[in-house]
Amino acid sequence: MMAIVLGILFVLEAIVALLMVAVVMLQPPKDPSGGMGSAFGGGFGEEVFGGRTGNVLSRATVVLGVLLILNTLGIAMIMSGGGTGTSLADRQEAPAPAAPEPALPANSPLSDVAPAPAQGAGQTP
Repeated sequence: MMAIVLGILFVLEAIVALLMVAVVMLQPPKDPSGGMGSAFGGGFGEEVFGGRTGNVLSRATVVLGVLLILNTLGIAMIMSGGGTGTSLADRQEAPAPAAPEPALPANSPLSDVAPAPAQGAGQTP
């Protein structure tokens, strides 16, 4: 059930993001040279919405932005497990303790062998 809800939210996220890109690209440019808005159909918004283009597209940008943020927060809450309040580091299992090295029996031929000195400790090559 949760996978279906997540799938719907991801599709909604992609649709809202694409709509937001389209609305931003339709906005008329602020500078008189036209800018990027005219290259990607900036005049189309004026033809569709008339003289209120800036007002309608600005409002649509705000609404789509709020929807995008709320949808992203919803996805984050579902993916985090419903906000249990613990971090991922707290949820990890502690590593198993390392097994101690077995002690050599007293009658072992290696028990009376001294460990090798560290390299560079008074040795000449």
